[in-house]
Amino acid sequence: MQAEHLVGRDSELALATEILRQEGAGAVLLLADPGIGKTALAAEIAARLAGEMVVMRIHGSPALSAVPYGVLAPYLLDLPVEQATSPVAILREFWSQFERRRGGEGARLLLIVDDAHDLDEGSTQILAELVTAGWARLVATSRPRPGLPPALLQLWYDGLAERLELHPLEKDKVTELAEKTLGGTVMASVAEVLHTLSEGNPLLLRCLLDDSRADGKLVRRNGIWFLTGALTGTGEGLAEVVRNRVLRTSEAEREAMYVIALSEPVPASVLDAQVGRDTVRALVDNRMVVSTNGPGSPLKMWHPLYSEALRQIVSPARSLQIRQRMVQDLLSEPPTAEGLLRMVSWALDCGADVEDEQLLQAAFLAARLLQNPLAMAAARKVRSDALQPRARAVMAMVHYHDGDFRSAARLLEVDSGFLDADPSGPLGTGLLWAAARTAAGDSSGAIVAEAQAAAEALVEGLPEAMSGHVGRQARVLELAALAYDGQYGELREGLELFAADLDPEQADFVTNRISLLAIQCELLTAEGQPVQAMEAGREALSLLDGRTEDLLYFRDFVVVRYVFAALESGDWDAANSALDGYAASSAMGLIVFGGGIQALKGLSLLRQGRLEQATEMLTPAVEALGVTDPQRLRGLGAALALYAAARSGDAALAHRLAGEQDTNGSGGAYVDSLAEIFRLAGMELVEEGSGLPALRQIPASRPVHGLPGLLLQNLVLRAELGEAEAMESIRATASSMAGAWAAGWHSFAAADVAGTGQGYVNAGNLLAAAGMPGPAAVTFDKAAATFDAEGKRPEARQAAVLRDVSEANLGDALVHDPQADADRSVPLTRREQDIVALAVSGLTDRQIAEKLMVSVRTVEGHLYRSYAKLGIRRREDLGAAVRP
Repeated sequence: MQAEHLVGRDSELALATEILRQEGAGAVLLLADPGIGKTALAAEIAARLAGEMVVMRIHGSPALSAVPYGVLAPYLLDLPVEQATSPVAILREFWSQFERRRGGEGARLLLIVDDAHDLDEGSTQILAELVTAGWARLVATSRPRPGLPPALLQLWYDGLAERLELHPLEKDKVTELAEKTLGGTVMASVAEVLHTLSEGNPLLLRCLLDDSRADGKLVRRNGIWFLTGALTGTGEGLAEVVRNRVLRTSEAEREAMYVIALSEPVPASVLDAQVGRDTVRALVDNRMVVSTNGPGSPLKMWHPLYSEALRQIVSPARSLQIRQRMVQDLLSEPPTAEGLLRMVSWALDCGADVEDEQLLQAAFLAARLLQNPLAMAAARKVRSDALQPRARAVMAMVHYHDGDFRSAARLLEVDSGFLDADPSGPLGTGLLWAAARTAAGDSSGAIVAEAQAAAEALVEGLPEAMSGHVGRQARVLELAALAYDGQYGELREGLELFAADLDPEQADFVTNRISLLAIQCELLTAEGQPVQAMEAGREALSLLDGRTEDLLYFRDFVVVRYVFAALESGDWDAANSALDGYAASSAMGLIVFGGGIQALKGLSLLRQGRLEQATEMLTPAVEALGVTDPQRLRGLGAALALYAAARSGDAALAHRLAGEQDTNGSGGAYVDSLAEIFRLAGMELVEEGSGLPALRQIPASRPVHGLPGLLLQNLVLRAELGEAEAMESIRATASSMAGAWAAGWHSFAAADVAGTGQGYVNAGNLLAAAGMPGPAAVTFDKAAATFDAEGKRPEARQAAVLRDVSEANLGDALVHDPQADADRSVPLTRREQDIVALAVSGLTDRQIAEKLMVSVRTVEGHLYRSYAKLGIRRREDLGAAVRP
């Protein structure tokens, strides 16, 4: 039995074995839906007790459920035919079989009964008698519905059995199971996809893992497992599981499942008329079919993956036949988005005709949910010339998310489709076209020139309202280009003029307002006013929430800018909430945007000082961004990963990442500048002197780097690298900025300049309250050292307690302050000497922790204090520092 089958079942396994070992009667009843792991748990229980008991196995079967004592037949071969209906004779013969098996050694009997819900009444009574008499121990598995047979359930009522319900695995257990199965680290976003699609069902999870590896969608690079495409229920592993289960049902039930899988959700009344109420009730009782929203609501298969697998089993001809039979009962306008997509997808699969308007509606919806194959198939089927521009816009969006930026741009350039003269057209295509062009490497100047030329050609002969709409689209692209190039001074003036030109009476007012707010959000973030930036971003997002049916790319454009504003502000919760909701509408969103989401979460962790967590988040993100990067964040992600690895002491990883840096940049001035800052800081840690001089020079040589939003990050990294002079500049820069992040560093810098113990304590309290435990721990440590130097021992002890609290809140690698003066009068403790010696020998923190049987955080804490005592700032200097 493979250990990964039992992830998350340790408590149930321990309780079951304890019950079965105790004196007197004992039974364990395991209840769970199919695939949750009850059979695997029963098998492991048997394996654990095989050395103590004689194990006899019985398998319930629908085919034998009506045959008295049918499942006991393998143990009744020597029973005379005339006694085959006698419970006493059957009990005696069964017991004699057990006696022969145990060979007179006095071992107990352990009965393992799988699928007890399919037992016949006679067999159930025999098993219950064996347990009640204390002759046997029992482990029985069953589905919650139809549930345990009455005789076994009576054991629980009488206190002779323990009833254990197994539930789907939580996300952390899904991650653990996936990593044990795959033998490597799984990206956080991939674990989220696996948890969402499998719904925590271990059997479905194993099928997803096996099938996705087989078809090349789940791949490993540099030890990290990530997804390159959508996971579906069409793999052979899952198909085999579904086929086996379907074969165990009646012909009527199979027909009903085909109908439901093809047309779900299906009104219960329609299904009753098509396949019969008794058949439907049987499927519901066996949890093969569930209601979508309580009793009386439409029905669907119990799991979406089963539906996909069933649809693969049905031939196109059979599918068309079922559709023709049901067409009178199907709604022409399905009430739900899920219903619309299923109807259109079903029609396309079997060659049925669909109206253009419904095709386009489904295409837009599928594109928004990142169901790319359906979006492309529906858009390609649109025949109307009037609707072709919108269909091409959908296909362009799909190409963009797939990373085929040239194809996306070409589709939108047909008849200048990226500038639509109709305000109700495919809104957002202009921004999508510009993003595709910049991602493909075209200059913003060329893009703006083409947009202006297209606008001039398009407005000829148009009514004034339409020509104004086209002109405003072109103006939005100009403003976006200014932001992309980092021409923020000119951008501010342009935004003011554009805002003055907007009129709430204009048909395109809302979309232009969204564009204006998103670009303002970026400008204010760069200028060091992230609180105002967040307000602009929130308004844009609220406007988006009311316009989801006809928008393309707008949400991508707004969300990333809002998240950067939240991170600049120090509002970590707002940033995480926006990122978690960004791709929440579909599992595919976590595949397309997963790398970018993890990169931005990594930036959040770095600013909080959570170095190890940041490294764990960012290292896989770099691999995923190499496959899909619609927001063009690979350069930033790689730079953040380099800095996180170097700061946390993982020299091997840092050196590898240093050689893989992406310096081309295509995320725009703000993103690329932020990436350059972290890249230089990371290189300084990898090779001293290779990054710090450039960090000092950049603000004066490049205007973008002189803006407060980028300058403060530059100064903070310089301070973390050991440049004491940076603190005065931090205080001056942060004083004009808004947000908790800037306020925390302003307080730290002011305290450092003043050099008083109480000042450090006040700054540490502010940093801790702002959710920055790393800098807070450093600040409290400085307070303790300052108080100690002043002879204020009680204050020093209190500051040390506050430092330890911050370190406990940190939860990972502790932040070392390289500015701290070495106190060589304080010798290393015995434990510090041991840990330093192991570190010098080349062991990692985790290996040291395992060798000394302590936590990784304990190792990191001792190393942190050893650095301060030895007057060094990184692991590589330990050897020279301790050399006699």
